[in-house]
Amino acid sequence: MVYRRTKKVDQRLESRLQAIMQAAREEFARNGFYGTSIKDIARRAGVAVGTIYLYLRNKESLFAALVNEAYEMVLERIARARKNAVGGRQKLKASMEAALAVLQEHRDLARVMLVQSPAGHPAVSEQLYDLLRRLARLVEEDVREEMERGALPPQDARLASLAFVGTFYQVVMGWLKDGYPTDLTAAGKDLIAYNLRGLGYPPEGEDGNA
Repeated sequence: MVYRRTKKVDQRLESRLQAIMQAAREEFARNGFYGTSIKDIARRAGVAVGTIYLYLRNKESLFAALVNEAYEMVLERIARARKNAVGGRQKLKASMEAALAVLQEHRDLARVMLVQSPAGHPAVSEQLYDLLRRLARLVEEDVREEMERGALPPQDARLASLAFVGTFYQVVMGWLKDGYPTDLTAAGKDLIAYNLRGLGYPPEGEDGNA
């Protein structure tokens, strides 16, 4: 007779996995990659050490899974926000607002991805670099589109995109490491306005755009 797992069993297994992931998120955020052990995670999750190995191969794969979760969450939120944006200016605003909002909502996960990752695992560091590169590419496309229709002055779109994403990265790192700004999304409004002016947009309202 072939054993088939019931829905109740699947739900219990999924619940246990989520508890492990949440515990790992908190431990890595607090103690970093090297300062965290599987035993620490198991204790926080309320499971046996062996239970974790039923789900994930080792500490590295658990760490990578958390970073991938954050990576996909940021990209998905940005994609969703851009669908409702019209024009390059609104796409730029929507992209950065979405990224900041998801980081604010998931600070522990943001700390794992942005603060702990570079010292944790080379492959994870490459994934972080890829995320920043993809964000810069979106900005570059928006800037080129806006230059073509005359909404922005001629400029090096690639350089502008790197500077645009770089300022956000530095503010987010300050928020995670030093606690400033205290409210990331609120500070993001000023930062977005600053970067839009840097690209060459007039202040909102002066060009007839919202």
